[in-house]
Amino acid sequence: MARKKSASAGSSTPRSFGGVVRGRSKSVQAIAKALQAVVFEELPDAAESFYGGQRPMAMYRTSADTCWIQPLTDRCNVYFMRGPQLNDDDGLLEGNSVRHRYVKVKSIDAVEQLPIRDWLRESVELNAAELEDGLGFNDVLQKLRKICLRLPKTKETLTWGKPHFRVGEKIFCGCSENAGRPSLGLKMERNESVLMMKGPGIEKAPYSRPGDGWVAIDPNVFDDWDEIENFIIGSFKLIAPKRLSATLDVEFGD
Repeated sequence: MARKKSASAGSSTPRSFGGVVRGRSKSVQAIAKALQAVVFEELPDAAESFYGGQRPMAMYRTSADTCWIQPLTDRCNVYFMRGPQLNDDDGLLEGNSVRHRYVKVKSIDAVEQLPIRDWLRESVELNAAELEDGLGFNDVLQKLRKICLRLPKTKETLTWGKPHFRVGEKIFCGCSENAGRPSLGLKMERNESVLMMKGPGIEKAPYSRPGDGWVAIDPNVFDDWDEIENFIIGSFKLIAPKRLSATLDVEFGD
């Protein structure tokens, strides 16, 4: 079965796995390629995408984000998005993020000695159990595309390895994941965001500053898509140039 691949836009973003490992030592490149092979053996339908910057990564997802491979100077780190929930009786996983854990892979032998295959399979099971019959990432992304791309002067880009929607060059909506669950991000007026975050399914967006109005919505909890569409249009109006925002008042109303 052909592997599904997508490459993030941007000159600093690798367009292939070779770009991710470029510049690393031969031993680190060999470890990274062995890890990639393990991922595709365990997850043959996984989509592979790439993240740039000073420490590029290859990212893998099935129904949800599963793991990242990050080649470093003397090793590779493998990040597991369900790391906090994985079985790790030997304490091999490191980190204290609420979103992921990682394991250091320092040799080719360690690729098979570490329980990486077990963690991959367990991650897929956890993601499937988390969603049950709810909307998956791709379902949410398709809904967002229908709403966002009919707004004027908008486009979809891959930013930080995730789909984001921009008006001009400014982001007004994004699609990501949190522990296997799809999440969409957008901007609200500060007072509105404070009010909406008191209810279920809406919280402050990760990495945003307190009070800046950016929120994360779990569409399997807050599932009123008519209201979500209104939120997206509101976010567009906050981000877009005033002249462009004014055109929406005619079509959609205040």
